[in-house]
This record gives sequence, C-alpha cells and structure tokens, in this order.
Amino acid sequence: MANVRENNLHQITATLIKENQLIAVEDLAVKNLMQNRKLSKAIADVSWGKLLTLLEYKAQWNDRQVVKVDRFFPSSKTCTHCGWVNQRLTLADREWTCGNGHTVDRDVNAAQNILKQALNSLSAGTVEYTGGEPKTRKRKVRSAKPEAP
Repeated sequence: MANVRENNLHQITATLIKENQLIAVEDLAVKNLMQNRKLSKAIADVSWGKLLTLLEYKAQWNDRQVVKVDRFFPSSKTCTHCGWVNQRLTLADREWTCGNGHTVDRDVNAAQNILKQALNSLSAGTVEYTGGEPKTRKRKVRSAKPEAP
C-alpha cells in the first residue's frame, strides 16, 4: 500500500510540474496538524509533507517555481473579488457570502487567494521560492589542437 501511495504522489507531482510554471502552496505545519486526532489519519494517508518535498525537488530539476505562502495568511476568510475578510468563518462553512454580496466556495476561494498572494510576493521580491533558478550552461571551449584524455 505504501508503494501505491508513493507512486501516486510521483505521478501527481510529475503532472503538476509538467503543466505549470508556478505552483503556490500554503506553508502548513504538517507536524502540528498531525496532532489533531480527528485529522491525523487522513493527513497521513495523503502524505502532505512528502507531496511538498517531491514538488520542490522536481521543480528544481525542471526550472519551475514552488512558492510557499505564509500559513497565517487568511486565504479562506478573504473574498477573492473584493478583499473583505470574514472573521466569523468556521471549518463547517463550505460556502459563504461576503459583505459585498459575493458568494464564494471556501476551497476555490482559498486556492485563488494563495495564488494571488504568491504572485504578489514574487513580484515584490519578498518571498524566497524553491526551484526556478536558471541553470547556467558552461560552454565547452575546444582548442585547435586535440589533447590527450
């Protein structure tokens, strides 16, 4: 079962890296989340930590960027359309309406906000990202005279 899970993670990360130049993720404290008895089994089953590790090294291999957004950024609570922050949002709320009348899905909204925050951080130069550094290729200089190996 462990091999099946790991193979699945490799396939998912390979697809993500091939299809995207930038991957924005929330910098979650996975170890802290594992302490929650109700969530720990589900988190362990999907291997969030391993997924991020695989994304990071595959991003470096393929000149892609993985940007981590601060875990305290209110991605679920902030309306993507207007920026209004819902302070009363609970985990049970899957869909909510902001003060300006926009109805948003919690998960889709959070994903859009994480991407916006990552792009803003990159353009401002305030975030360190993994991967994406251009690889320099050294040009081989050949001499006119063949040399011994």
